[in-house]
Amino acid sequence: MARHLAYNETLGTLHLVRKNIQDNEGCDLAKMLLTNSVLRKLELEGNCLGAKTAKELGFALQHNRTLKFLDLESNQLSPQDNTDSSGIMRFIEGLRVNQSLLSLNVSNNQLGPEIGQQFRACLEKNHTLIDFEFGNNAFRLDDVRKI
Repeated sequence: MARHLAYNETLGTLHLVRKNIQDNEGCDLAKMLLTNSVLRKLELEGNCLGAKTAKELGFALQHNRTLKFLDLESNQLSPQDNTDSSGIMRFIEGLRVNQSLLSLNVSNNQLGPEIGQQFRACLEKNHTLIDFEFGNNAFRLDDVRKI
């Protein structure tokens, strides 16, 4: 599916909520964003996306200029034990330079306090994101207030 979507010129919204999409499949969807130039909304809530998908999405966010809404609620973007946060950190790096995304939902992803700090720092650079949902993570209160 991702291979076909890469060059699709008509689909503006893709709703793949609670479809049991695994991390490797999520990577394929993220790579699709590198060549797709019309998709504006991607909803991936409630799947099994992990650190690999987060990393690939970070790379895609650096290059994609059309995606406006991204919903990643209730996935596992960071391991439960927070031992390897490199995927979500790469995602944040991509978000830092992205100038098209308006809405992002990363609620309920088991993101720790250090990730909250990184999102806060990122949003000091990214001025296009106007809707950021991040509840049900372990962000520090100070970071929550500043975000």
